[in-house]
Amino acid sequence: MLMRGIAVVLGIVGVYLNVWHTLGQGAPTLPFNHNAVGLGSNHLIHAVVGLVLISAAVWLWFRARETMAARARGMMAASTKA
Repeated sequence: MLMRGIAVVLGIVGVYLNVWHTLGQGAPTLPFNHNAVGLGSNHLIHAVVGLVLISAAVWLWFRARETMAARARGMMAASTKA
């Protein structure tokens, strides 16, 4: 369950980073935008880091599912032996 929670947080941060660089030029900016963190107009760094975080979130989500399924199989095997 903890892995899925971390995956959700990583996914939200990744999406947020990818949305950052699309706002601006007259639109209301989100907190911690490019200029606030000192990146100026470097949009590529946000896009790359955002995609990496989203990829990590997806990997963690499916890894957690596999872990929970393996744990459930182990519990069932232990209960049938007793």
